[in-house]
Amino acid sequence: MRKIVFSARTKTILVFLFFGLIFASITFVNHYNFRTYAWDLGINQNAIYDYAHFRGNDCMIMQPSFSNILADHFSLYPVLISPFYWIFGSWTMLIFQFLAILFGGQGVFRYVKSLTKNDNLAIIALAHFFSIWGIYSALSFDYHDNVVAAMLVPWLLYHFKEKNKGKAFLFFVLILISKENMALWAVFIGFGLAFRSFFDRNREQMRFALTLSFIALIYFVVIIKFVIPGLAIPGRGYLHNSFSALGNNFGEVTINILKHPLKAINLLFNNHNGNPVFDGIKGETYLAIALAGGFAMILRPEFLIMIIPIIGQKMFNDVTLRWGISMHYSIEFAPIIVIALYHVIYRLKKNQLHFAFVFLLICLVSTSSFLDHRVSEYYMVENNQFYKKDHWVRDFDVAAAHRSIEKIPQNARVSAQVSLAPHLAFRDYIYAFPFIGSANYIALIPKEPNKYPLNDSTYQANIDNLLASKKWVVFEKTDAILILKKVRK
Repeated sequence: MRKIVFSARTKTILVFLFFGLIFASITFVNHYNFRTYAWDLGINQNAIYDYAHFRGNDCMIMQPSFSNILADHFSLYPVLISPFYWIFGSWTMLIFQFLAILFGGQGVFRYVKSLTKNDNLAIIALAHFFSIWGIYSALSFDYHDNVVAAMLVPWLLYHFKEKNKGKAFLFFVLILISKENMALWAVFIGFGLAFRSFFDRNREQMRFALTLSFIALIYFVVIIKFVIPGLAIPGRGYLHNSFSALGNNFGEVTINILKHPLKAINLLFNNHNGNPVFDGIKGETYLAIALAGGFAMILRPEFLIMIIPIIGQKMFNDVTLRWGISMHYSIEFAPIIVIALYHVIYRLKKNQLHFAFVFLLICLVSTSSFLDHRVSEYYMVENNQFYKKDHWVRDFDVAAAHRSIEKIPQNARVSAQVSLAPHLAFRDYIYAFPFIGSANYIALIPKEPNKYPLNDSTYQANIDNLLASKKWVVFEKTDAILILKKVRK
């Protein structure tokens, strides 16, 4: 029997196809099945709608808290992507994120191939990268700018390694404009590159890396101290200083880390919330990092330097959700882990392929385990488990639900339940229920378990009160959808 031998190119394409189909089955199926939400996809949908019409975004979904989306997170990606709204509609940001992840994989492949000069090691590294839990968690929960930014990091590292300063700077700038906290990450990426260049006795590369760090630091400070407060509602500054255990702002946090290092180290590992319900979440994150190959960062400290702000913003945070491995809060680890691991594998004199396969297998098994069960809170099982029937179907007619919401006039002002908001966000006025604002339609999906920010009883009470007021009548009611229309006076 003739043995079939695949070329390196064919094997690479097969890896992309295999994982690409899995990734598509998560993100696009979730959106079609109403498992994407006002926070954060709906917010971004409304932003690209406004930008595509050549106007600033007034952040309708987050009113009355914000009057400008850039006062929440300063991200320019929606501005750049907005023209594609005219082609892809409500799928635009998800397609952008999906392609970014594949592009990030190509960056990892190119980096490892450049490092090892071995096609097979690069292909295994690609599969390893696509197997890390953080990608699946991110895809299961809407669109987020930091996911795209994380996928550009392998390209920054690759072009820095190849000493192509122009392209390295391009990807550096693209990371900066993704979100303000990614600029802080870029500071430490530069420090890590400078650290390695110092030991490689390459002064030119070290100066370039430190220049990148300096630019990123200035950008971060300017955005945090001046730009965001300048765009915010008067009296409201930057709202994401959620590190009260160490200080009220980034400056205080930095000073207190330096003054009280033992306290800071303790916060990295222990539950500082005080509620035992959150015990074990941080430990699970470190376990996930180690099983994915993160132990290699200890052996290659330049990569450990790079993840310092990512670890800090997770573990010092007041929001316990961010400590864990759910949602998009650990995507930044994926490229750093794999590239660090392959630096270690490359240094092995024998059995490089064997070790690569073993680490890939450990990563695959651990990710599969985390998809089945995790300690981290707010794990949305149906959103993640693409291999189970419940991910693919709902307990209502999804196609009929789409037809129902399409009956809402395009010029209507709509208050929508969080899981409907991404599908109704392409209009001038869109609010997140229960905030009604000037809406003349209210779109609800009562069968949806996620009634954030309400619970079941207050949700139903709101509906009852609206109907009892005689100001609203039923416009459409099906097994899944309830649409109310405001009575004209």
